[in-house]
Amino acid sequence: MITFYVLVAVAAVGTQPWQDFEGQSEAGLSRILELVTGTPIWATILAVGAVISIFSVTLVTLYGQTRILFAMGRDGMLPPVFSRVSPRTQTPVQNTVIVSIAVAILAAVVPLDYLIDLVSIGTLTAFIVVSVGVIILRRREPDLPRGFKVPGFPVTPVRSVLACLYILISLPWVTWLVFAGWVAVFLVFYLFYGRRHSVLGRELRQEPGPVEEPRS
Repeated sequence: MITFYVLVAVAAVGTQPWQDFEGQSEAGLSRILELVTGTPIWATILAVGAVISIFSVTLVTLYGQTRILFAMGRDGMLPPVFSRVSPRTQTPVQNTVIVSIAVAILAAVVPLDYLIDLVSIGTLTAFIVVSVGVIILRRREPDLPRGFKVPGFPVTPVRSVLACLYILISLPWVTWLVFAGWVAVFLVFYLFYGRRHSVLGRELRQEPGPVEEPRS
């Protein structure tokens, strides 16, 4: 995928001097196609494809988020509503509805520029956590069965952390402030609810307690 992005960027730069990209509209590729072909037809087709791709990326993101919340609800870190599945489809319908409504509200009331920065800082932070987790698990649990291997260890996770930090530094301070607020809210929720109800956490601490079965 990254190779494809690089090739597209090289092709775009080859169509006009790179200085001409300054001040160009956000739909840069569509504008280039219109200038090169002399007709807006191909630019319109490209714009339609871009809109469709945005829909697909949004659906994949929503799918991943609902499954993460489902796993957390099944463990007890979230209320049982997030782990309930439909008897007919065996999918977390209520979970999906809640996430879709939350995303729709954010998209409606938060300006796109701020929303993009917030999504970026959350994703980059998650990448850093995963990369650091790979390093820690390699040292603490070297014999733990793994579904996949990270090539180039420890260079790959270290470079991943550094690359994410480099991008994070460029984000505006308002994004950092809002992100810190959200982290504080969910940290409080975890300490007062998630930690106490987590089945896995209770097993690790060897604390007795009722196990809540997810209801359909």
